[in-house]
Amino acid sequence: MKTKTTKTTKPAIRFLKHFVTDGSVKAKVHYSHGQIYVDTKIGASAGFKECITLYAKSYSDGPNLRKIFPAAYQNDTDIMTDYFEEGRVRIFPENELFAAALLLCN
Repeated sequence: MKTKTTKTTKPAIRFLKHFVTDGSVKAKVHYSHGQIYVDTKIGASAGFKECITLYAKSYSDGPNLRKIFPAAYQNDTDIMTDYFEEGRVRIFPENELFAAALLLCN
């Protein structure tokens, strides 16, 4: 009797004008294309690097953006100083999603 092997693949991430989705979760975002200063590890050169930043539009979209990009999600909220942000994801040129996100940057 043959057994089926099932491959679990991560759903494809789609970038749309007002939101990003992985097919099951949707997060409203706005896109920004520019350069940021990257301070790399010892031995590598630091400097400005091109990137696309996806900003969550509201506090309810932050958790959804985290579900879509669990490793790249950033939120620097600091409740001790009353600094709150919705969250963001940075995509660099070496990422295969860069070209798709770049098409939606104005």
